[in-house]
Amino acid sequence: MLAKVIMLKKSWKTVASAANYVVDDLKRAPEQPEPGHHAPEDGANYLAREGVLEAASFNMEGLKPTDPDDRRQIIKWMDSTARAWAARSRAHSKTNPFYHVVLSWKAGEQPTMDQATVAAAKALKAVGMADNQAFFAIHRDKDHHHHIHIIANRVHPEHLILTGPPRYDFLVLDKTCREIELEQDWQHDNGPYVVMDGQIKRLSHALHRQLGLETDKSFAPYAPAVKARMGEVKAGLPSLAGWLNNRVAPELVATQDWQEFHRACATRGLRVVKIKSGLIFETDMLDKATQTKASAVHYALSLGRLQKRFGAYQPPDLAEGQAPAASGRHQGTTYNDYVTRVACGRDPDAHEHPGRTGRSEQREQARMDRAIARTALFEQYKSEKYTAKDSRKSARLELRGLQKAEKTDLLQQLAAAKAETVTHLQKDYGGQVARLLWAAQRTAAIEDLADRHKRERLALTHANAMEWLPWLERQAALGNEAAIAALRGLRYRASRDKNKQKAGIEGEELGAIQPLAEQPNSIRGAVRPDDFDIRTAQLRITSEHSLEYLDTLGQVRLTDSGPRIDLAQEDDPQAMCAGLLLASQKYGGEIFITGSLAFREMAAKEAWWMGIKVRNPELTSLTADKSMNQEMEM
Repeated sequence: MLAKVIMLKKSWKTVASAANYVVDDLKRAPEQPEPGHHAPEDGANYLAREGVLEAASFNMEGLKPTDPDDRRQIIKWMDSTARAWAARSRAHSKTNPFYHVVLSWKAGEQPTMDQATVAAAKALKAVGMADNQAFFAIHRDKDHHHHIHIIANRVHPEHLILTGPPRYDFLVLDKTCREIELEQDWQHDNGPYVVMDGQIKRLSHALHRQLGLETDKSFAPYAPAVKARMGEVKAGLPSLAGWLNNRVAPELVATQDWQEFHRACATRGLRVVKIKSGLIFETDMLDKATQTKASAVHYALSLGRLQKRFGAYQPPDLAEGQAPAASGRHQGTTYNDYVTRVACGRDPDAHEHPGRTGRSEQREQARMDRAIARTALFEQYKSEKYTAKDSRKSARLELRGLQKAEKTDLLQQLAAAKAETVTHLQKDYGGQVARLLWAAQRTAAIEDLADRHKRERLALTHANAMEWLPWLERQAALGNEAAIAALRGLRYRASRDKNKQKAGIEGEELGAIQPLAEQPNSIRGAVRPDDFDIRTAQLRITSEHSLEYLDTLGQVRLTDSGPRIDLAQEDDPQAMCAGLLLASQKYGGEIFITGSLAFREMAAKEAWWMGIKVRNPELTSLTADKSMNQEMEM
């Protein structure tokens, strides 16, 4: 097990956002936040899950976080406790009173609810919050590991003082993980504490390396930071950190001195900026400067590591033509070039052809047509991006004026209605209570208007967002075929690794192709009739521009998302045959099959009988054996 403390923002208003992520199902009702909850910010939906069914609370009378009513009560109690503490300790009111920690099990380990409850309670006790309000939930949506999120109130519910966490809490939690591993018989992870001969011991980094428990990080690349990954999801384009990590870091790590380092940066269009805390890589993308920390790209590119290798920092020698603005494209593309190529579908590593298909005149022409359409689309995007700044500003100013006028009107209406309303309330409740009730009504009316104004501002921001992905979505909604194709490609690449385990068929869309019945070796007429047939299936277009094929009972059996056709159930021979027929028409008789080995083999055999070429390398011998057996029978 491993523990990770999630740093929360210093400014806090409510624990609702944390509760929504940890427990709530953002996918199920993204546009219907619960009362008192704030809708997730743009880009937050990439964290959405299928739903959390296992969760529990501590020191809150057994309230269940999975129940919406109980969850609202949990949020109310935790917020009220935190606000009571803040009212008493005004000097510390800017401190976030909530604590968020994640406990992760190793791959293949699946803790029960009881085991997770014991682990959460032990972690809370270790950080001094055993008597505090807290809740946790198990997340089982990750393929590689199961984990729990724990949200605790640092404020003691009775004494109204901060009770944790202790200093170096990550070390305390790491030792607690080793204890839980021993108690529940889990595999041992290698953190600062390790288990040796049944005893928990803390080892230095040197001893970790000496015992082979830790790899040398000097040349180990970092994954892009969370903000960089969120930016990629939100914009639909590779981040600067991701491009540097995947393509440029090895070149920079291999340099031997400062001037060679600066030359390598210059050839990639990078400017090296030295600040007090380290180095920053800066470059231009669509005529706008963007930057990222060098240490976030690669461990060996931190200023301290480079100075250990090269000596004290040296700026580039301009006399040698090493200015960071130099192009040097003979050694590689710049970030701006790379982004443009990816957006236009021309990057060789963008997996534009999911089916690993070969070359032919028809395929080359289809690829050229796609590239031309994508290039024109990206040029349109750049043109609108540069000209939309003024229109966005004017739209914001116009909305601000309308909202200011609405607020003024509301205040005037409330002032005019105050005397009559208070007089009416006095008849039933008396003067003091009537004034209190009027204040509550006035506050509620103003808050309702403020919430509506906030939704209007968010809607305007989304409607005018000029990142590549939201712009594509707007163009696709208008029926732009090139935008729909580009959007499908982005979604395919985003879920490519996850789709390897799902039963499906991939390929390169060619548009109008030769009917399967006219292809050599085709025996389409031998396909047996089934109750689910691609010709009689009901069709339904989804909001993501995919096409669903439904059977006579209204159940989705196939989903065509462009470069990929997914089966709703792997064990569905009828849908598999229908999907193969559809794929042969869309992809020119050449496909790539994903899913379990059993499904891939079964689909490959069926494809061979249909005359469809399967491009999976691991299935080549299978189709070759089939072909040999047929020749022997003849």
